[in-house]
Amino acid sequence: MTKIINLSKTKKAYFIGIKGVGMTALAQVLKGRGIEVSGSDTHEKFFTDEVLNKLKIKVFEGFKVKNVPKDADLIVASSAYKDSHPEIKYVKKQGKFVYSYSDILALLFKESYGLGVAGTHGKTTTTAMLGRVLEGLGLDPTVIVGSKVLEWKSNARVGRSKYFAAEIDEYQNKFLKYRPKILILTNIEYDHPDFFRSFKDYKESFLKLISRLPKDGLFIGWGGDKTIKEVIEKTPCKILLYRQEDFKKFGELFLELPGEHNRLNALAVLTLVRELGLDVKKAKEILERFKGTARRFEIRKKLKNGILIIDDYAHHPTEVRVTLKAAKRLYPDRKIWCVFHPHTFTRTKVLLNDFARSFNMADEVIILDIYGSAREKRGGVHSKDLVKSILEHQARVNYIPDIPKTANYLKKHLKKNDVVITMGAGDVWKLSTEF
Repeated sequence: MTKIINLSKTKKAYFIGIKGVGMTALAQVLKGRGIEVSGSDTHEKFFTDEVLNKLKIKVFEGFKVKNVPKDADLIVASSAYKDSHPEIKYVKKQGKFVYSYSDILALLFKESYGLGVAGTHGKTTTTAMLGRVLEGLGLDPTVIVGSKVLEWKSNARVGRSKYFAAEIDEYQNKFLKYRPKILILTNIEYDHPDFFRSFKDYKESFLKLISRLPKDGLFIGWGGDKTIKEVIEKTPCKILLYRQEDFKKFGELFLELPGEHNRLNALAVLTLVRELGLDVKKAKEILERFKGTARRFEIRKKLKNGILIIDDYAHHPTEVRVTLKAAKRLYPDRKIWCVFHPHTFTRTKVLLNDFARSFNMADEVIILDIYGSAREKRGGVHSKDLVKSILEHQARVNYIPDIPKTANYLKKHLKKNDVVITMGAGDVWKLSTEF
């Protein structure tokens, strides 16, 4: 059971694993409330280093007991670290409670007018869009996003109003801790097989989330998703389903972000804006100027010979497919290369056949070794198995184990105006730094 903490009385907070995207966002929010914040992490550099440095938040690189302030009254640890972690072990030995990211996020939802964005795909972009719109409409929200919002150069915004918007992740059922007033659900498609053993278990998690909405709350979901229609049967509050034909109500929508999936993300936000009685016309203008988030069809490099290197977080078959479709529509006369970094062994193994059919819109495909992440180090599948399956649907696919070898291969084979798209939830974005 989580020990209750009063953030209004907290003076000093210490984050173990502070460079994580969610942890950095929380650090920003707490600092914005006047709490002294510091933390520790590895020496590896991330975009969050720049954010933390700009905010003058002290970061210790390397984990040592002496890093932990003796007078810290709030300790937050990344879920990537276990009780055996030296700093966590030390804190618990002192009789102090160690909170998780989800514990503090739950507290922020509890004390605010919470707007949660969930879904297998699109929650980061939708949350960023929502945050920008609420900001632009003068509602001064606090916002937590799972990636850097390009216009903010950060993944969080600290506001002074009652509104709090955040993307909420289904992995390990963490989002069941949260009690948003409004929930936007973009889609439901089986994922995280290392935790959810079946699609039934996965759906059940979303059903529980929806069933816990307050009676005076609001549920907004994509009406084109049959699974969403199944899980909303026990929704205790008002339901709004947005559909393709709803674009007619809002008029033409010209986004800078490519892809129909991004238009649907924007439609979810506009549906909420209209329901809240806010300025729909102005919201549209904000969305049409929206620059996006890091690692979501982000142009990383423009080379002299017209070659583009784009990076995307796509790590699920559907995400791969819609991203490549958007690229082909945007660059119809250019050769599209897809460099895919499979993420986790369980996902690759369980969704192998779906992945095999997801690369048809690419002209050339390169598959790297599986990125196991902190969750897994090995599994009963290899990238070569994925290559073999893709070959049944796509003739031009190669297995190249790592980023340096892939860069060398591309330097020999890329032609004028080619487009390279790196995809995956790991560190495949680093390929752009090789050029």
